[in-house]
Amino acid sequence: MVSATLRRVWGEAASDRRRGCSVVGPTSSLVLTTLAIALALMSPAWAATSCRACEGTTPVCDDVTGRCDVRCDYVRTCEGEGDGCFASMYLMEDNRTAELTYVVDTGCWAGSAFNAPQADDCRADDSFPGMYTCLCGTDQCNGEMILPHAGVDGPSGPDSGGDIPPDFLLDPNDPPSPPVGSGGFPWDPMAGPGLDDPTVRPGGESNHFVGSSATASADRAYGPENTSVLIGIVAIIPALLVLVLVIFAAYVLYRRRHPKNPPSSIFGAEDGNGNYQIKLDDFDSEMADPSLENTLNHNEEHLPIKLDTSVGKGRFAEVWKGKLFQESEDRFVTVAVKIFRYDEKQSWQREKDIFSDPALKHPNILDFLTAEERGNGIDRQYWLITSYHSNGCLRAYLGRHILTWEQLCGMSQTTAAGLAYLHADRATDGAAKMPIAHRDVKSSNVLVKSDGTCCLADFGLALNLDPTIRVEEYANSGQVGTPRYMAPEALESRVNLVNLESFKQIDVYAMALVLWEMLARCEVIGDVGPYQPAFADKLSGDHPGIDTMKDVVIRGRERPDIPTSWLAHQGLCRMSEVIEDCWDHDGEARITASCAEERINELQKRQFTAITIDSEDEEKEPLRPKKRYIEETDV
Repeated sequence: MVSATLRRVWGEAASDRRRGCSVVGPTSSLVLTTLAIALALMSPAWAATSCRACEGTTPVCDDVTGRCDVRCDYVRTCEGEGDGCFASMYLMEDNRTAELTYVVDTGCWAGSAFNAPQADDCRADDSFPGMYTCLCGTDQCNGEMILPHAGVDGPSGPDSGGDIPPDFLLDPNDPPSPPVGSGGFPWDPMAGPGLDDPTVRPGGESNHFVGSSATASADRAYGPENTSVLIGIVAIIPALLVLVLVIFAAYVLYRRRHPKNPPSSIFGAEDGNGNYQIKLDDFDSEMADPSLENTLNHNEEHLPIKLDTSVGKGRFAEVWKGKLFQESEDRFVTVAVKIFRYDEKQSWQREKDIFSDPALKHPNILDFLTAEERGNGIDRQYWLITSYHSNGCLRAYLGRHILTWEQLCGMSQTTAAGLAYLHADRATDGAAKMPIAHRDVKSSNVLVKSDGTCCLADFGLALNLDPTIRVEEYANSGQVGTPRYMAPEALESRVNLVNLESFKQIDVYAMALVLWEMLARCEVIGDVGPYQPAFADKLSGDHPGIDTMKDVVIRGRERPDIPTSWLAHQGLCRMSEVIEDCWDHDGEARITASCAEERINELQKRQFTAITIDSEDEEKEPLRPKKRYIEETDV
């Protein structure tokens, strides 16, 4: 019954893990496995009898009561069910003095050989001439023999002067005589009988009782007091194990119905469909401490997350939409779970380390919840759990939507704000912060939030710009990213590693291409075409390589076109100027992400008037928006 219960509980827990909802943590799994092994090892339920087991010990007897201490401290456990104990006292000639001395043999007696009720005491009889024998059936009952007719008619030895043999009347304070093997050498009673000790079979019985044998070499010897304590502990352990198992099974079933709750502060208002939005403004910054296993749940259990659908797949990981439960399956918050395979731990660790910086909290950087390791062996997975944004990435959003001027300003300004904060060496509260280079800025790594703003995501290639790190450690950090969005110096692998600002300039170039893709889908340009990534009209294929981009960007000095029609709106002219200043061929001539943010922010504060540019003017004017200044009015 216990085994069946174990299999059922373990099976249910494993099923939960396969569904992505963990209710049994690593510690609980270890406890369950330990209980199963312990119960299996203790499956023999019958209680074995333990007996004193020695050869040739010298007894000490009381002349009045007839009770004799057999002077044997070695205890062994009988092997058979129903076995009892025996003691046999007989005369033996002393090899040194040639005198006859009473000695005692003790051991186990086969249960099948009991012809009389098994008494609690070892009461001897003298059925055999010159020998006392007794049988009993309780633990260590042969540690003391009770001789018949004490003080009246017990057998007497030479010159006894009484009914108890005088050889028995020894000083009780004397140390007990050690058992002796066949060679006559004393052995350590705590080590068990040696392999050379003969099996004692008095009276020609081959399988009735055993004093010391080769099979007893594995036995341990304990004193009477220790043995009693051990027997009590062994008797209690099965009941305790069953009790613990029942409590544990009840705990597992309870957790199935009441998943572990994350802090209630992460749940905001309901969206009308039973879902709750994540509210991270109340997060304690300590939750992002990289020394913590999880940033939300301060325990060894995984968050109660159930994976729903896959929403994207990249080179290193796959992103899933999941449900993070609280209190019950009816109340949950939707999260994004980025799952790395077992062989991509390094990528997971790099992104986890970037996310774990408590100073990285910013509205235009993806909210990070926790990192977890799940599974074992080749099934091991590495999870990054973040907030979920149903609008998806900017690339997909631009493919589905045409932007208004207000939307364009809001999305471009928040994209620049996120990058500016990433590059900054100060947090919003003025505290010191590690500047970070993203190194893979592109429209598919920018997410669109529900309020129409943007946030940066995917920090798998991000780099901490630590000024204390030697230049040699940045040696392989230059040519990294997606070729379409790589700056000229990155394509040529000529990044100035001495100046860490070079990495920020590469990010600003990529951001300019993302801003251009937004402008190309803004309704104020007039005829809005379908979404196309940067350089789409200059390249063949969706995934150009580095050599192809070198031909276009470096040798051809090409950039995405800024059509003349964009100049018909003053705001687009100014926005185009920002873009051109960001993708300058010379990295040091580019403006910073912070400067771009400020200039776009200024555009949001003004109201612009659209004008019509005639065809004659269009032919004469160069297509550089920074040469066009159109009248503007303050709001």
